This record gives sequence, C-alpha cells and structure tokens, in this order.
Amino acid sequence: MSTISSTTSRSAPVISIENLHFDYPDADIILRSRDSLEFRVLKIYIIHSSHILGEEMLISPNTLPSPTAIPAEPEVDGPTSANALQTVELPIDGAILFSLLSYVFPVPPVLPSTPEETMELLSVVQMYKMDVVLSQIRSHISEQNPSFIRKETAYLVYSLAQEYGLRTEALQAARCTLSSTFTIQELASEAKLDMMSGVALHELWKYHKSVRLNLTSDLEEFRMSGAHAILGDSSCVSLTDSGIPRWLDVYTSTLAHIPMGPDFIEFSMKLTEHIQSQSSEGNRRCSSCANIPHEVIRTFWDTLTATVENSIAKVRAQVTDVAVSGK
Repeated sequence: MSTISSTTSRSAPVISIENLHFDYPDADIILRSRDSLEFRVLKIYIIHSSHILGEEMLISPNTLPSPTAIPAEPEVDGPTSANALQTVELPIDGAILFSLLSYVFPVPPVLPSTPEETMELLSVVQMYKMDVVLSQIRSHISEQNPSFIRKETAYLVYSLAQEYGLRTEALQAARCTLSSTFTIQELASEAKLDMMSGVALHELWKYHKSVRLNLTSDLEEFRMSGAHAILGDSSCVSLTDSGIPRWLDVYTSTLAHIPMGPDFIEFSMKLTEHIQSQSSEGNRRCSSCANIPHEVIRTFWDTLTATVENSIAKVRAQVTDVAVSGK
C-alpha cells in the first residue's frame, strides 16, 4: 500500500491513493461514498470548508433526503467509540470524495487522474459552495504540465463544463477551441461531435461566431486608424487607402478568420516575403518596410496582440447550468 502521509500522532491522518484510504485516528464521523468507500474524518474540517456539507448535511442530515445518516456498522473487535460514529452517505464516487478530502484536510492534495473526474470534482466543490477549496483546485490545475485545457482536451472539457455549469472552465476551453476552424468536417473527423451535446455544440458555435464578428470589427478599426498612428507615413510600394502597407493590412484582416492569436514568427515571415517578392519580380526593393525600426515593429506587435486579446475577452461563453444530482 502506497501511503502519502503516515501517522505521526493521534491527530495525523493515514491516507493512501491506491485503495483510496483516508483515516483519522481521532475521527468523529464517517463519510461513505456512493460506491460504499468509507472515510473516517474530523467533522470540524468539513464544517469550516462548506456550510452546506458541514451544517446541513453533517449536523442535521435527516433534514435532507440525500445524503442520509445511517448507523455505523458495529465492529466486532473494534473500540467502543468507533461504534458510536455517525455515518453520512454522500452521492459522490469514492475517487472524487478522496480527492476532495485531500484539499480539505492538511495532507498533500491529490487531483483525479482523468479530465472527467477532475471536472466532476470541480462540480462537486462548486455544488457545496466550497469557494476556498475551489480556488485551490483551480490553482493546482493551472500548474499542470501539459496544460489541463489544451487543444487535445478543449472540446471534452468544454462539454463537461457545460454539463456541470462550470463557467470558468467553459470559457477557458471555448477560448482554446478558437485554434480550430470549427467545421462539421473537422469535428466529425476527430470524433468531437460524439462527446458534445447538441446544446453545448450550439453554444460553442455561437461563441465562435461572436468572436469572429467582434474581431472583424475591432481589427477593422485598428487597420483604419491605430496601425497608421504607430507606423507613421510609409513609403511602401503598395499602400492601402488608410496609408499602411497592403501586406500588413491583409495579414491583420486574416486574424479574424482563425482567431488563435497573432503569431510573431508568421508575422516576420510575411514581412520577409513582401520584401523578397519585390526583388524577385524585378521591382525596386521595398526599402521602407525593410527598414522599419525594431521599436516600431515591437510597438505595433504589442498593440495588435492586445487588440486581439481584448476583442476576444469581450465575448463570454454562455454556459447552460445543469444541476449535478448524483452523477
């Protein structure tokens, strides 16, 4: 048995990931999971972590149909005090409850091993209004490498966030999906349609549409005024009516179609292609774009990046609240 923290005093817990064992020697209550795993804990930690779990479920459990308080099973050779412990059944799987307790008690925190279980843990913590624990778990998740929400997991996390009403994760996952073209063909080829409900898919489609509309408008304004203010008067061989290099205008406008954010390497390649194409065509080299000061390029890039990020941030992913009831 792999033990995370061994008993060093009467108040120190013994916990093990392998068999989801959680035992306080001085426990005054037993929490029983939906799959019949039992966790011997101190009630005071529960009360301090959640008003709902602590006061409503543990102090007056009979006022709610679920969870319910039942007598603890007698122990043939165990101490008499153990027989008197109140047992509270919770509609939570043992793996989720074990992870939750690791954030409530002074032991090493343990995140679930799968995205599905992690999202269910977040939903349980949100349901019981454990705000401090919720912040701790989200902080722990943000430190993961590779990132918990990334291109490979974004659609799954978004679907689960919609199911559990987790607004923060839904918005983060929706933002991550912007790197895809969001076509039926792409979703079907990667089996993403199978993991999403029709409601979740529709909400994500509306999010993508709103982001693109917002970006089109904000980037248009940037190209018409902001860009020229940064670059100043240009002598590029091909200028738009607003007075900025045409290659730069085209590059900026394309950011609204696949809003994954500007890529400085791609931006640099477009500049190089513009300069080299003039020479290869026998025209005079565009010395104006070739000699743009580095500080001007940096200012332009920072402003463009901020414009895109702020434009996307204006659009909030809509989340359909779904009550989590014994899932």
